[in-house]
Amino acid sequence: MSKGFAELNNNIILYPQRLTSPTVKVRRLGYLAAIPSIIQDREMPIRVLKKAVLDWARENHTFFRHYSLGLPVSRLKRRKLTGEIETLGAAGRYINTCQELGLLVKMKGFRISKIGKAITVLPTNGNPFELSIGKLFVILKSLLEKDYDAFSILLKTSVKKDRDEIEFFRNEMQRRLYEKIELASRMNKLYIVDMLKKRVEYIKNWRSPRRYYLENIKAPRLEWMLDLKFIKHWNQRTNVFELQNSVEEFFKKEIISHDWLQNEYPYIFAEFYSDLFPKELRDWNTLPSDERLVIMNFLISKCMKVFKTGLELGKISANEFFEFSLAFLMQHKSIITPLSSFEKDLINFTRSGKLKFSYVQTVSKADKGYITSL
Repeated sequence: MSKGFAELNNNIILYPQRLTSPTVKVRRLGYLAAIPSIIQDREMPIRVLKKAVLDWARENHTFFRHYSLGLPVSRLKRRKLTGEIETLGAAGRYINTCQELGLLVKMKGFRISKIGKAITVLPTNGNPFELSIGKLFVILKSLLEKDYDAFSILLKTSVKKDRDEIEFFRNEMQRRLYEKIELASRMNKLYIVDMLKKRVEYIKNWRSPRRYYLENIKAPRLEWMLDLKFIKHWNQRTNVFELQNSVEEFFKKEIISHDWLQNEYPYIFAEFYSDLFPKELRDWNTLPSDERLVIMNFLISKCMKVFKTGLELGKISANEFFEFSLAFLMQHKSIITPLSSFEKDLINFTRSGKLKFSYVQTVSKADKGYITSL
């Protein structure tokens, strides 16, 4: 086993990365960012949540229309604007995608996840469909984590003009899954091998492949690329779109790792969206130690207020803190922050007594632990 492979054992993402809930109706990322804010700290039954989401959509119809008409798209004449929530069924589709994306957790009803909670406290730009830098950072990261296989192969498919795009996508997806099966087998992760094999069979047995690909794979992701500002212009009359420069930087790897998402993705994001930042970008690692300490203390104190619950005053989830802080620093301070460096400083500042907080780490990779006031 190579050294490189061994280093990836604990971080490489081997499970199938393709959201299966989106359909041709799930097109606007602004709804996915808004739904956690509708739930807040409650647990809502699906019937109640659907109604609340539909009500929100109706209240924000003007924002939706203004945003949609401002997108760089040459539309077919008399074609209705796509993706608007106008029925309870449409609301349900967006809720399902929120859950699969990791923004909601389904218990008896729906509650927001730690990532979803971080999104709710990041400011908007006024129009909820025009995602702020912070919300863009969190939403895109979640899409890369949960949908990288489909998203990256669709981008590759879009430049293969001389091939049958449907067959090309299916063949590339199967090749990617077989590559993951081989790696998972070598790592003895048999439950993931089984998951991957089932996904291969699912792809082989698509009913009405052309319709399925166009409605469930291509249509929603092309619209997401508009919201993510990946597309420079899309002429729907000729079915041709032009990508922004450097979009491929997000998709250079065949298989990504959690380490890549936490420590390399922030730099790729900052470079791609550099024109959106209000100030010149700075790297957390280049800041003086005293400045990093002041910022860290400010962020923990802020999170103790915005993430507090009635039962756990003076205690916050480390996951919520990290998700919010990295996005907040991007949006408000123009600071690029890799998680590994940020967490290392948190550990050093708390252990040295420079911060009047305690960071209690856990063994679980899914839950980094919690931060408490001393």
